[in-house]
Amino acid sequence: MAEYTFIGDIHSAADDLAVLLADTSITQTRLIFLGDYIDGTAGRHLGHLTQPAPLDPLGVIAQVQQRVRDYGDVALCGNHDDFWVQTARGDDEAAATWVLNGGHRTWRKLGIYTSNLNTVRRALNQEPLLAATKFLASLPTIWQQGHLVAMHAGVDWRWPLAQQTRDTLLWIRDDYYFDGGGQPHRNLFDRVLVTGHTPVQSFENPQMGYVKLQADAEDTPRYVIDGGSRSGLFDGGICALTLTTQGKVARMKRVINRKIYDGQQLVTPEMVSGS
Repeated sequence: MAEYTFIGDIHSAADDLAVLLADTSITQTRLIFLGDYIDGTAGRHLGHLTQPAPLDPLGVIAQVQQRVRDYGDVALCGNHDDFWVQTARGDDEAAATWVLNGGHRTWRKLGIYTSNLNTVRRALNQEPLLAATKFLASLPTIWQQGHLVAMHAGVDWRWPLAQQTRDTLLWIRDDYYFDGGGQPHRNLFDRVLVTGHTPVQSFENPQMGYVKLQADAEDTPRYVIDGGSRSGLFDGGICALTLTTQGKVARMKRVINRKIYDGQQLVTPEMVSGS
């Protein structure tokens, strides 16, 4: 039976991504990357200590691009990736929002040592960054295959899938997750939806590497798999959820600090720090 592995937000963690892509139980499936390949925080907080967490946005893009090119995998656009694309197109508002969300750190990793937006735009539109700009600009915002649907953020329940806006697919949060009473919103599409965008650590009682949302036991499940990669959280990492074509969970894994864990495994600061 065919299987699909959905990979959550990566945020410049090229080292963790390389560990994930070395796992054959993952790479023998079809990969669906949910976006947010860039930006991130260059530290992991372990109590009173901060452990370095290297940022390598171009390294992530290269690995994802290689999977798309050589294996026919799918890469979706995330809101952070869209910052890059819109800034390259001259959208100063997007560039300003990018700065507020870690853009300056990313620019330095790209070899851009200025905050002048004209200079930044020119750099994104010429080599060596032009190829990455074109790749990010080519990414779709939604993927559908039978019973499975994936996008970076979620959907607006008021509209059919074909009428979702780009902003909704890249940015929506609570109105997708919850109803007016704060309970999980019923899945009105009756298809398994997989998203990233919001770290699972921000939900109440997250189920280790992912959050499963259901209005009740009969509701078709939705999964949130942003593992908080490069967020500064001690257990922040990349989540990978493998589903069958019917949406049944086949396996769940996550990589934290270059080590792979079962998605249901409880991870402690001591495990992550290696102490």
